[in-house]
Amino acid sequence: SQDAAHDLETMKKYKVTHVLNVAYGVQNAFLDDFIYKTISILDLPETDIISYFPECFEFIEKAKIQDGVVLVHCNAGVSRAAAVVIGFLMNSERLSFARAFSLVKNARPVACPNPGFMEQLHKYQ
Repeated sequence: SQDAAHDLETMKKYKVTHVLNVAYGVQNAFLDDFIYKTISILDLPETDIISYFPECFEFIEKAKIQDGVVLVHCNAGVSRAAAVVIGFLMNSERLSFARAFSLVKNARPVACPNPGFMEQLHKYQ
């Protein structure tokens, strides 16, 4: 969530190095401390979330190559960020939607992509 992304102590505690901001209108807080990528995605069922995946996944993969830790956040940490992480797990780890969703839900119990994103993720697998 944007709250996590604006909590420097927690981000340092979890050794975050990179921040993927998929919120709309949320500023990046600590430009000198982390590597940021901002991709403004609207949290609407009709938003084509899949079209944003290549740019999101490239940023996450580059961070992984550098042994980085990525925080993916939106406003509430419920829909957009969850959808991006689910898609990333499906793509990079070749997980089914059900398995990827379960992993994200265990890590972030409030995760619940909007109905349009859920439908797109089902078709993505």
